[in-house]
Amino acid sequence: MPTNNQLISKEQQLATIRKSIDLPMPKKEAEAFLVDTLKKATTLPKLNTKFTDTPAGKLQRLKVKSRQIREHTGTEEPTGTGSISTPEVPYAVKKVFWDEWLKDDDVWYNDTARGDDVETKTIDLVQGQFGVDMQDLLFNGDTTAKSADGTTPDPFLSVLDGFVKKMKASTLKTDLGTNEPTIDDFVNHVLLLDEKYLNMTDLTWIMPRRTYQKLVALIQKRQTALGDVTLVNGKLTEIAGYPIEVVQSLQTGFVALTPLSNLVPVFTRDLRYKRTADGATAAIKDATYHILFGYADAAVLEPEAVAWMTGSKL
Repeated sequence: MPTNNQLISKEQQLATIRKSIDLPMPKKEAEAFLVDTLKKATTLPKLNTKFTDTPAGKLQRLKVKSRQIREHTGTEEPTGTGSISTPEVPYAVKKVFWDEWLKDDDVWYNDTARGDDVETKTIDLVQGQFGVDMQDLLFNGDTTAKSADGTTPDPFLSVLDGFVKKMKASTLKTDLGTNEPTIDDFVNHVLLLDEKYLNMTDLTWIMPRRTYQKLVALIQKRQTALGDVTLVNGKLTEIAGYPIEVVQSLQTGFVALTPLSNLVPVFTRDLRYKRTADGATAAIKDATYHILFGYADAAVLEPEAVAWMTGSKL
């Protein structure tokens, strides 16, 4: 049975998260909070996130044509060659939120058992789940997604169109249908991309965990290594010379080869964290209610820099 001192200590520490908060964060702090939040995901920290102060706009890209060097004769006019362009990619963020009731006893026993600060670890928990869910949404979101009944919009996926849907705008596609994937399918798929993308240092395979495990099994069954894949300590690190990014929660039946810099998460610096322990509901639940608001979108800069695969057995 807890002693009086233990009960007092518990109440004192829980008091820190029972304080109601409605905190619109200043822009600098909001960006820092988002950076820390996205670090909780597996793939989002590797992407070039764009932070903005406007909910809708265009992302500018700088493109330079190749083979623009000419012989100098001294008679040229300084007119340039018109080789530089700045195509724009539109974005429009959607307001999203994560909310949950956290029971006081769960928070107390989970955090104090490790000697952690209750409020710090609670906010860390909120950030962690928000980051994981945000990665899921930014990759798999589809505004046409339906719930199990086939008619009601899916409350999660239908929020916005994610990277996968936007990458499918590329015409560079390998359709495996109902066939099992092979290593040769992946090696041949590389040839769909233009040479300029094949030379990009961050060109990467993006795939779900299930596909990755299938490929590892295929390689382990080979009689000899052919040099088109790389296994290091039983882990598959490359296919056809390009690294692999296994995206947590990525939908099955989809694989893409594209530069990681081609995928840009967009967030505004508008962020609000609210917490309350007031009211009859909080009292009967013996819990605090937490809600985090943000604004996000997913942008694919160059669909032509994406070669994607589809198949029911990927």
